Amino acid sequence: MLRAKRDNLGGAPSKAIPSMGEVEGRMMILELIALTALTRLIRLHDVGDRADLLKAMRHAIDRKCHDARLCGTDTDSAEKYAEELLACAQEQAIDLEAIRNHA
Repeated sequence: MLRAKRDNLGGAPSKAIPSMGEVEGRMMILELIALTALTRLIRLHDVGDRADLLKAMRHAIDRKCHDARLCGTDTDSAEKYAEELLACAQEQAIDLEAIRNHA
């Protein structure tokens, strides 16, 4: 991404604008980290607290999109992506909990 010190980091100078591959790679890593962290976070909460946790996350996402002044379609897209990520994390947390309980 853009860095003020891009030419002083050693090695080859960095490009001011990252390639699409670099952006996609970073997004993939961020998604992986988010999914892993969410899965562990959800798994640590009991069933009653999970609904409150997910509701708080959804509210924060809505607020963040509003604060960023995203247009309607961008907000919808971001919220849909967040819903998919939260649902996936919740499924993985439930699966891991079931595995742990059977072991």
